[in-house]
Amino acid sequence: MKRVVIGLVGPISSGKGFLGEYLRRNGFFYISTSDRVRDEAGRRGVGKTRDNLQNIGNELRENFGVTVLVERCLELIPDEAGLIVIDGMRNPGEVRFVKEQMGGSIIGVDAPAELRLKWYLGRGKRRGEDGISEEDFWRANNRDLGRGENSLGQQGSATFLMSDRVIFNDGSDRMMRECEGWLREKFGIELEGKRHRSKEG
Repeated sequence: MKRVVIGLVGPISSGKGFLGEYLRRNGFFYISTSDRVRDEAGRRGVGKTRDNLQNIGNELRENFGVTVLVERCLELIPDEAGLIVIDGMRNPGEVRFVKEQMGGSIIGVDAPAELRLKWYLGRGKRRGEDGISEEDFWRANNRDLGRGENSLGQQGSATFLMSDRVIFNDGSDRMMRECEGWLREKFGIELEGKRHRSKEG
């Protein structure tokens, strides 16, 4: 079977991680660029605030190249993995690497801002992250979209435009059903449909 690689992009707390977990439950090997940044924060002994994580991600791209986070993910993917989902890319260079070097396709996940705020606050508490106020959400959201960032920084808006398929997350199982249909149509993949109602992004 030909290896299938799916990349997930989208604004903060839109549901990328939830969709990635759904794919993992249905046989995909799941890995996240954001987790590679959290790993780095842990090695440095710094707090895992959104601002710190964004700074570290930018610093890694500036020091080691725009594809460093995807390459760190690639090192952890087993050779035998035939279905792979890479979550959390925030720079066009990362998406180009997944498309051109890995033959991947990109799903963009979007959701209403009021739902994203709700999910952001809840997720931050579960992860034990500092700085999870509404003000922090909007600051992080604007930066994530690329406002005030250079070409090696957060470029969420430009990255989202590179999606091969956009899926809308309204908190129901619609996102998973659309993903199932697209994977069936594009790759002939039949998922088992192990869904749970979307409660977070």
